[in-house]
Amino acid sequence: MKLNSVFRNFRIPIIYFYLFLNFNSFSYAHMKGTFTSENKAAKKSLELGCIGTHKNKDKWLPCKNEKELHKYLRK
Repeated sequence: MKLNSVFRNFRIPIIYFYLFLNFNSFSYAHMKGTFTSENKAAKKSLELGCIGTHKNKDKWLPCKNEKELHKYLRK
């Protein structure tokens, strides 16, 4: 019974920790795929194996869209 109560007490912190890891990997993947020029984004597209580039605000990203980019960054 003691072990069960320990897990119950740490349930919320464990959930927050797991969410932090997921958002952290998302942010890291996005940082690896953000460039200041279209040429650099196009070179990264070739490295990743996707086609095209797209712009998000003032940054250039490889692949034709965000969905495709994240697919290739997580490989």
